[in-house]
Amino acid sequence: MNIYVTRKILARARRNDGTDKGCVPLSPGQYQANKTSDGALEILQGSNEPLYLLPFIWWERMEMGEIVIS
Repeated sequence: MNIYVTRKILARARRNDGTDKGCVPLSPGQYQANKTSDGALEILQGSNEPLYLLPFIWWERMEMGEIVIS
């Protein structure tokens, strides 16, 4: 799915081994994403480790117009 970010938001980064890497800002633009089994959005960034938007964060951001999903 495509995700359009209209304002800078923070996403959680996770290393490939599953440990937390902290928050990383997402700049406005278009991103490719997959929905995970727990409802989070996994944002794919090429060869980098994926970023995650937790369900309660991306729903709130959608209501505010900061994220558009198509």
